[in-house]
Amino acid sequence: MDSSRDFGNAPPYWLARYVHVVLCGRHAVLMDERRNRYFAVQPAEGLAGWVAGWPARGAGAAAAQGAPPAVLAQLLQQGALVSDLRAGRPARPVEIAEPRRSLLEFDFEERPAPRGRDLRRMAWAWAIARASLQFRSMHPVLERMRARRAGRESSEAQFDWTHAQALVGRFVYLRPLFYTARGACLLDSLTLLLFLQAHGLYPDWVFGVRTAPFHAHCWVQLGPVLFNDLPDHVRQYSAILRI
Repeated sequence: MDSSRDFGNAPPYWLARYVHVVLCGRHAVLMDERRNRYFAVQPAEGLAGWVAGWPARGAGAAAAQGAPPAVLAQLLQQGALVSDLRAGRPARPVEIAEPRRSLLEFDFEERPAPRGRDLRRMAWAWAIARASLQFRSMHPVLERMRARRAGRESSEAQFDWTHAQALVGRFVYLRPLFYTARGACLLDSLTLLLFLQAHGLYPDWVFGVRTAPFHAHCWVQLGPVLFNDLPDHVRQYSAILRI
């Protein structure tokens, strides 16, 4: 890379198509799904005005005046930013509804009654999820889920919540036969999504981050309703990707 390039006269830069961004405290966090890597930019608004659509709070866009931030060249070199719109997109954070309730909050005295078909679909979903997550990159996994979701957008009003509640109960009942959910948010979320999709339900897969200390997490959600997590926990994270 030519370090002498005149950034001030350059056209807008763009976020690479498979990179995602969110403001999180004093940082802007970037997720590169092809490299399974996260980057942090501080101050959070440091690239406002340099990168098209870069999120900024209030007057944060003024931070772009003067010399370009050193992190700009670094992110360009790493492929997180591009100068060609055909290979990029505006750096607009994803929007999700604030989590308010969870389908995990069911009556534990009412024992779910899984059917043989549920067990077979659970085994299939777990096997596919486990095999998929053996990829070195999340990108192929996410692309497959995007393809499965294509044309199947779910709205809260049309979603069969009664069916979803019953399926989540059966899923949680069967889950210990295959794996432990603790510390396995990727496997748990992907298995649940595949299990629900096998029954014709298509909620969202949401990824989030927090800082100080940094931690990444994912869960299943539709509107303000969580499927495999609790609102108090998920509110600690800022959503960076939704599929």
